[in-house]
Amino acid sequence: MHTWTPVKRVVVPDATEPPNATWSNCLVLGNEVMMSGVTAHPAVDESGQALSTEAQGRRILERIDATMRAAGGTRGNVYKLVVYLTDIADKEAVSRLRAEFFGPVYPCSTLVQVGALAFPGLTIEIDAFGRLDCDVAQAMQYYPGQYYPG
Repeated sequence: MHTWTPVKRVVVPDATEPPNATWSNCLVLGNEVMMSGVTAHPAVDESGQALSTEAQGRRILERIDATMRAAGGTRGNVYKLVVYLTDIADKEAVSRLRAEFFGPVYPCSTLVQVGALAFPGLTIEIDAFGRLDCDVAQAMQYYPGQYYPG
């Protein structure tokens, strides 16, 4: 007999899926938390002005934080980010945001430039992965050949 891992779909009011969505924004499989690409859509401020990549990134990381909390964790449970930029020159803004949201021990991260994102005006999208049973801030330094008690 097959034992299924429990799956929970997490819905956050600030980042709801459109009615015709063919994806889930966040699934929790056991202790594993997976988020679809998080964006700042709509990428405008209260007055309708376009948001900078840094402002979009900040909104995205706030949504990731809110989603992790809704899933039962914290931003400290995020162990991997995949960052998509439409302009690689914005990588310094991404570095500042990672330092602000995650330091001093950072999640693993991949950063790539893409031709376009799903909606006009979006300049950054981030996939996030976490585990509810770990805290990245508690990471131990490990060097090859060193005894690792984990």
